[in-house]
Amino acid sequence: MTRHALWLGALGLLLFFGGWELLSRSGQVNTVMLPAPSTIAVSTWALLESGELRRHVQSSLLRALVGFLIGALLALLLGIAMARVPRLHSLLNPLVQMFRAIPALAFVPLAIFWFGIGEASKIFLIAWGVFFPIWVNTYLGTRDTNPLLARAAASLGARGWRMLVFVTIPAALPFIIAGVRVSLSVALVLLVAAELTGAMFGIGYLIQMSQQVFRVDQMFVGLLFLGLLGFAADHLFDRGLRRLLPWYGAEGAPRRNN
Repeated sequence: MTRHALWLGALGLLLFFGGWELLSRSGQVNTVMLPAPSTIAVSTWALLESGELRRHVQSSLLRALVGFLIGALLALLLGIAMARVPRLHSLLNPLVQMFRAIPALAFVPLAIFWFGIGEASKIFLIAWGVFFPIWVNTYLGTRDTNPLLARAAASLGARGWRMLVFVTIPAALPFIIAGVRVSLSVALVLLVAAELTGAMFGIGYLIQMSQQVFRVDQMFVGLLFLGLLGFAADHLFDRGLRRLLPWYGAEGAPRRNN
């Protein structure tokens, strides 16, 4: 990201929060229902000082990370396997497509019934929601690999796992990267839904408890940190992508040399 883009981004944030602050202090809105950013900042500082916010964020991050890794790993393995083995695709595709049409949130009651209100149900819901975007993109990217690449590699003696690791998967990376990036936001959405079903700590739990005691300012603290977590996750993913795959641009597309 260039310095010019950083300045424009900072200006956009300043205009948004500045306008919000002016609106809240103008007397045109109920400040209890829509607290000013300065009020939310005070509440954030109080939660940080008490250590409560740190525990909420740590709990949510751990759940999101474990659920994301489980769902992503299973999606990658199954997507590649179904694309490479036609019989496996014919066997599993109707089942996977059927489950893909069911929203992850519809499994909340079943997850509680199966796993209780502990960590397992929350991780299950996150992994379930993360699975399908990555699976679809992995399957399509692996299936639609340019046959010219496969022929060129075969002419050089590539077979079996070497063809998969050095040709097929690198060719499918743009699709896989897109699926992973979408699933990062899906994990956060399902994280909140999972924590609303019963948790001792977590950002979703903070929002729910704040709603019960009518602390709208603390609800906004939870929403703000959800947004920050989403931004940080996407930024770190982008930075890691640039470091590991320097030939890819910021959006996961190959860079063009001018």
